[in-house]
Amino acid sequence: MEINTVEEKIYWQYQNIIAPFIAELEVRDNEYPIEIFNEIRSIFTHLARYKLQKSDKDISAAENHLKRAILDCYKYLCISMEEKVCSFRNDYKDTDLGLADNGKFLPELNKLELKAKNAFKLAKESEVKDEIDEDEKYQLFESAYDKYSEMDKYLDDSQEAILFASIHSKRSNRVTVISCVVTVVSIITAIVSFFA
Repeated sequence: MEINTVEEKIYWQYQNIIAPFIAELEVRDNEYPIEIFNEIRSIFTHLARYKLQKSDKDISAAENHLKRAILDCYKYLCISMEEKVCSFRNDYKDTDLGLADNGKFLPELNKLELKAKNAFKLAKESEVKDEIDEDEKYQLFESAYDKYSEMDKYLDDSQEAILFASIHSKRSNRVTVISCVVTVVSIITAIVSFFA
């Protein structure tokens, strides 16, 4: 499809960028963040004014709200992916993840998460700095989203290694418990036979 006008560009970006991000957020979190909804409402309010009044000011305002909506999508998806990895760590806190992928899984996950967090922190800091223009902020949030996506994909792709670690950790825990019980029984038997 050839895009000839700013208006067509706005519709294209809504359909091909914002709508898929919203679908992903709804699948991940079962919610539709109100901030994104407000930006979309503003986009279409300005587009309606532009159509009815031919106001260039409104098409420009719609474009600004579109960028803001995309930034909000990036932000909420970064937060969602960070919550996913936190939940994962909590769910597997009793699992020896050092067993996953011959010890390679956890260091790689830590590295990817650190990169993502640092990129997100940099993007968030850009929001309070006046010297950074909107395009740079957009690029910073996009970079943070890309890094979180890489971490998220790595976590998804590692499910087999995680399952392996989980199964072997449970076996190891059972052996440890059985060893402790046998040791305690042996000690009690030794004490009883000593005094008998």
